[in-house]
Amino acid sequence: MILQLEKVQKIYPGVHGPLTILDDINVSIEQGEIVSIVGPSGSGKTTLLGLCAGLDHPTSGMIKLAGSDITHMTENEKASLRNQAVGFIFQNFQLLPTLTALENVMIPLELQGKSKEAYSQASKLLTQVGLGERMDHYPSQLSGGEQQRVSIARAFSNEPRILFADEPTGNLDDDTGSNVEELLFTLNKEKGTTLVIVTHDMTLAEKTNRIIKLKGGKIFSDLKTVAQEV
Repeated sequence: MILQLEKVQKIYPGVHGPLTILDDINVSIEQGEIVSIVGPSGSGKTTLLGLCAGLDHPTSGMIKLAGSDITHMTENEKASLRNQAVGFIFQNFQLLPTLTALENVMIPLELQGKSKEAYSQASKLLTQVGLGERMDHYPSQLSGGEQQRVSIARAFSNEPRILFADEPTGNLDDDTGSNVEELLFTLNKEKGTTLVIVTHDMTLAEKTNRIIKLKGGKIFSDLKTVAQEV
């Protein structure tokens, strides 16, 4: 298992008492699976993704990521694990505005101590996502779809075992979103990366192997899809 959650709860203090965001979450995801997490706004999707990636910590329960129990890891320990095994794609791209597309993609490689190969690997990935001629452009000079392509290249640059995507097409028009989806699945298949996607888009969700539906902070259903059989 690349990811395992057992009896995970996330509770925040509230004005009128504790607010339970996630309750009794039990999930296991195998290496290579493509999983979507869906549910209405406020159901806990993004909170769950943050817990899975070690960006937040559970109130109770256990989380194992890439073979390591991250439940009680320090922030530095979790950051080190993410740098070695995890990739991220965000709805609002999260590119550094003062760096070029190439420099943004090079960051994870440099953090891994791979400065010598960072340029060539980042260049190759940007060419794969169709931005070979725009590597020296800054985020402000790129369209939304192009920025998301840069973020996808960056996410795959450290060759992660698992990649988390939070509404990866949420800020894009339909045509651009479809292109980004195709690119994401193509690279995922090529690299053999586990992919976990939070999305409101059921059309996108149905292209994954498995759909986990949250409702009221609990898992409402966890089903294989037709895509699993392809």
